[in-house]
Amino acid sequence: MAMAMALRRLCSSLNNNPLLHRLPNGAPLYYMSSLPSEAVSDKEKLRITWTSQLNAPLQEVDPEIADIIELEKARQWKGLELIPSENFTSVSVMQAVGSVMTNKYSEGYPGARYYGGNEYIDMAESLCQKRALEAFQLDPAKWGGKCITRMICACLWQ
Repeated sequence: MAMAMALRRLCSSLNNNPLLHRLPNGAPLYYMSSLPSEAVSDKEKLRITWTSQLNAPLQEVDPEIADIIELEKARQWKGLELIPSENFTSVSVMQAVGSVMTNKYSEGYPGARYYGGNEYIDMAESLCQKRALEAFQLDPAKWGGKCITRMICACLWQ
């Protein structure tokens, strides 16, 4: 039922102007990369609502994308993929991958980053390294390495 509704909403929205959507409060939502020049005056009005967009759920900000994601979720639940990189993941891993940790650029190694403000990234990466070494019963003196964000998220989910 939910999949049928998502398909219906998605199909009906394809005829709408893709550059202009409405927020739940009725205010226009422009994608700034494709903002028409005549809409520049509306840009000032939008400044009030952009902060509310940051905290709004995807279903409110972009229902079309939310519907497409739901369709993909249904496809994954109904099928069996035998490709290792397409294994179904847990909600906790998806939450970690979609967390504020992805907002941070963290080039380098724990304690030796190129940019500041990485203390929590360092904590997560160090924990990931520790768990990986324990999982494979490796000696930390002989083994080490860089953990990327996706590996960190997978390691945090024990």
